Amino acid sequence: LCHARHLPGGAHLGFVDAAKGLGMLAIIWGHMDYLWSTSSVWFSSFKIAVFYVVVGLLKAYRYGERGQRDSCAQVMKKRWYSLVIPYGVFSALAILAHLAFLTIHGGSRLAALKGDVILTVTLRGVATLWFLPTLLIAELLFAAVRPEGWSAAKRILVCVLAPAILCVIGYFYQGMDIPGADRLWVQVVRNLFIVLAKSVSGFWFMLCGYLLYRRGKPQRLGRLPVLAVLLAVNLGLSLLSPDLDFNSFKLGSFAPVFYLNGVLGSVAVLELLRWLEARISLRPLIWCGRHSMFLMATHLPWQIAPELVMLGKRFYLAQTP
Repeated sequence: LCHARHLPGGAHLGFVDAAKGLGMLAIIWGHMDYLWSTSSVWFSSFKIAVFYVVVGLLKAYRYGERGQRDSCAQVMKKRWYSLVIPYGVFSALAILAHLAFLTIHGGSRLAALKGDVILTVTLRGVATLWFLPTLLIAELLFAAVRPEGWSAAKRILVCVLAPAILCVIGYFYQGMDIPGADRLWVQVVRNLFIVLAKSVSGFWFMLCGYLLYRRGKPQRLGRLPVLAVLLAVNLGLSLLSPDLDFNSFKLGSFAPVFYLNGVLGSVAVLELLRWLEARISLRPLIWCGRHSMFLMATHLPWQIAPELVMLGKRFYLAQTP
């Protein structure tokens, strides 16, 4: 989704790509694990947050070494080919795949087409494609507020206040019975609300990643016993909210844990992979990280493979005398 092979000054960035690769594999596993096992609950605590934290990390290094200050226009120009166009292309392919699925199993293709178009236009996204516009909006928010110039008090205030407000909003949204949910305008408003809430959440994770790696020294955590404790705490906290569904902005039973644990798990994973990179090859994870957008946009059709086999079988049987 966004990668760089080296930090300014030539430092290797493999562990960063590896973290995105691990996050991507965790997402795929979550979509395959229909029993929603403990592993899926654990992975859900950081598998999305780590992508935003990584962007914040990259901005921290770039701003510190190069003095880079991206404007909203620069972000839009940079992301046009890496996020905007892929969102449109993969959305069209996802809609076609959905229609093909309904052709095999039966169902209203017109209703499905209408629903998918609404999801795409409102940026809610078909299947996993919701992540692309939320990442773009989060980056635009980051460029608009320019946190590199904030005072320490303002940084603390935003880091505490933003998730608190999001938790309150999420609490009321989860328990809200929306009348006329099948009406078009209600669907549009609900989708826009979810997109905005997830984008602001993504911005917060991005901001935390930026501040931690710009102002702090998370690499000091790179000792195996310390990392083991952090990951154990991350696992324990994740079990408090097994009903987490960030895609629908359902933050689980303990919403504040989602934000805290997202940063904790992401930093722990990053520093563990930094530690591992000096000792073993992380090439498979690095490859997944550098191709994370393609995997993000296309991994769900892998589950449609049995449907394609079924379609081929039907065609074969129809041709057999």
